[in-house]
Amino acid sequence: MGMASITLGKKQNILKRLSKNARISLRNASLIMEHLKAKSISPEHIFIGILLNEDSLATRTISSMNIDRNDLMKKSFGGKMIEITTDPNSARELEISNESQFVLRKAYDISRKYSHVYVGSEHIMEALLQLDTDYFKDLIHIGLSYKAFKKALDNYASYPLGVLARPHMPSNPMDDDSIVDFLGIDLVELAKEGRLDPVLGREAEINQLINILSRRKKNNPIIVGEAGVGKTVLVEGLAERIALGHVPPSLRNMRIVSLDIASIMAGSKMRGDVEEKIMSIVDEVISSNNTILFIDEIHNIVAPGMSGGPSDIGSVLKPALLQEDFRCIGATTIEEYSANFESDSGLARRFQPIRLEEATQENTLEILQKIKPILERHHNVSISKEALRTAVTLSNRYVSDRYLPDKAIDLLDEAAASKRLAIENEYGDISELISQLNNLKQKKETFILKGNMPRAEKLQHQEVELEKQIVKREKECTENKKSKKNQIDEDDIRMVVSKWTGIPLNTLGSREKVSLLKLEKELDTFVVGQKDACRAVAASIKRARTGISDSDRPWASFLFLGPTGVGKTELAKVLTKQLFGNEDRLVQIDMSEMMEMHSVSKLIGSPPGYVGFQQGGMLTEQVRRQPHSVILFDEIEKAHPDVLNVLLQILEYGHLTDGRGRKVNFKNTIIILTSNIGAEEIKRDKVLGFVGTREKKRSDIDINKAYSSMKSELLMKLKDTLRPELLNRIDDIVIFRSLTRKDARKIVELLINDLNTRLVEENIVVEITDKVGTYLVKEGFSDEYGARPLRRRVQDSVENVLADYILSHKVAKKKMNEVTIDMINGKMDILTN
Repeated sequence: MGMASITLGKKQNILKRLSKNARISLRNASLIMEHLKAKSISPEHIFIGILLNEDSLATRTISSMNIDRNDLMKKSFGGKMIEITTDPNSARELEISNESQFVLRKAYDISRKYSHVYVGSEHIMEALLQLDTDYFKDLIHIGLSYKAFKKALDNYASYPLGVLARPHMPSNPMDDDSIVDFLGIDLVELAKEGRLDPVLGREAEINQLINILSRRKKNNPIIVGEAGVGKTVLVEGLAERIALGHVPPSLRNMRIVSLDIASIMAGSKMRGDVEEKIMSIVDEVISSNNTILFIDEIHNIVAPGMSGGPSDIGSVLKPALLQEDFRCIGATTIEEYSANFESDSGLARRFQPIRLEEATQENTLEILQKIKPILERHHNVSISKEALRTAVTLSNRYVSDRYLPDKAIDLLDEAAASKRLAIENEYGDISELISQLNNLKQKKETFILKGNMPRAEKLQHQEVELEKQIVKREKECTENKKSKKNQIDEDDIRMVVSKWTGIPLNTLGSREKVSLLKLEKELDTFVVGQKDACRAVAASIKRARTGISDSDRPWASFLFLGPTGVGKTELAKVLTKQLFGNEDRLVQIDMSEMMEMHSVSKLIGSPPGYVGFQQGGMLTEQVRRQPHSVILFDEIEKAHPDVLNVLLQILEYGHLTDGRGRKVNFKNTIIILTSNIGAEEIKRDKVLGFVGTREKKRSDIDINKAYSSMKSELLMKLKDTLRPELLNRIDDIVIFRSLTRKDARKIVELLINDLNTRLVEENIVVEITDKVGTYLVKEGFSDEYGARPLRRRVQDSVENVLADYILSHKVAKKKMNEVTIDMINGKMDILTN
């Protein structure tokens, strides 16, 4: 059967993109046309042609809707079933009507919406069911409508439609068939049709691209950059220039065809299949003399494991890349370029690299301003200027594992999509009301035809009421769109960033200022007796968050010094909760487990070839998954010197390379090192130690003087244990003084408050008498261990007694039960109110 040509512009033949089942369906339509002695293939013929093909996705979907396809065919042929010959030689050249050509173009657009490289029977069926003709309108009464089919298709194909059908490539293509057109998309044609997003900036890089393409030999640029920096957009910018004619004469009238790697690999079962396809592409590009190939993620066709391996595909490409009639633009990441091109010097010499750096915040803001109208039209919302600036600032500050401008664009797009969905959900009842109205009209017409006027009149009244409701809701919807309810503002951007990163809203943007101003007070509330430590930590965090500190290093880094049980770990926990919302963001590393030289692999992962290579490191994996964390290295003096070298890189450069060669970003972390070095000196100090705490209250001047003196003394002692380069990279060395018994009493109150928080669901509030508080301090606090045993003492003396009470008494659930724990005859007892 000969194939006609239905185009979408320059050399874009739709029929070449038909899947195998779509071609069979079109062949069936041609046979039906002959049987009915029609002059051309109509949409109805195509519809029946699809139904005749039981294997097509469209037919299987209709069957899943419990619709008998035989009934559909009988309806089309006046209640009779006809026999259609399936001999392809009996069909003449396709004569496709204008209506059918419109359907196929519509099907092509639908396939593009799904990002499919083929046009399948399901796409054609969707296009047919959207036709406004009596034939297809009547199908609604059988249960086959566009919406019903679309819903059934989504349910039937729970995985991407692209895996259900592949584009069918004729085994013996005609002379006018183009493998390049079949496997690729002409970007210049899309630019002429206005279907590419606008490209802003990157003038120097586009000019560099033009210069390399204009060379006589080795005219093959390869764009190297991290994912999201705009490699594909750079080529689209060149396509726009060619479409506008703003290029040198040698590049005018050129096509840039973006190859689909998945289509090249599809169906390549035998060794050499991929090479054969690439040879065909190379031959066609050379013979056409007006085509530039663009291969995004080009490493996928030269990386190990592709068909016969990189040497086979590379051997096909290398001779062509030296010819002046063959031009190819590649795009890859820095890591893949290093692995697959720099290792092959022959391939590397044939490509001229263009290094694409991450866009600046200023450039990203200009890009967002350019695409703002496109997003507004697509989502039917308005976007404020403040939202644009917030998207750039917050994505740059908090989304550290991606790159500008991609992450800022995605952030803005998701915020707009969320706003649109919220509005649609609010007014989603309008479509339901319209559906009810249509059903009423159909029922009313049925009663009129039967002569049942009373019932018809009753439905008429209901119809009028529904129309009033629809008008009212549509008016509300219109007014809502005119108001600022559909405007994307800073809060919408913050909500998306919070969802992406898990950081609470009150620590983002302008709200962060309020949180930071209260940080010292909040730390001092929950960390008892360490006012100087809380002040030092809060000051460093404020410097970091206001942009004063170096942005290429972690937010802040501290070395906590002090005896055991004085609140070093507790301050780390409270700081984590204040900044990131919960203590889950605290990563604790016990450095007593890092005493051996090979312990470095525990932190960053084993190198290739060693056991556990695929598992990653305990430090790098946690930070990679949660880039916003507080990292606590406990008892740093016990770690092996090689482990400390890892810390040097984190503190100086803000990143670390793991065992698999991946760069892990530590710029959004807070590093805390703890040590017991100098603990004895602090204990013996007359002001900061236990000796001083037994004496009368000292003045703030005495304490500050003693603090500075002790800090200088401990710094000298630290240099004997820790390397000077490590100490110099730490933002602040924080000394924790010994706690007093008065401090211990406050800690008991905090522990009781924490207990009450856990008992909220039980409707119980616990109070303790002064006797109990004094007892808990006496038994749970010591000069040697500080406040560390207090929690266990509260568990043994208070929580155990309370547990027995709850189990032995009936606790009222509808009111708050106040429980007082007292010390009676040397034992804990419960007094109820």
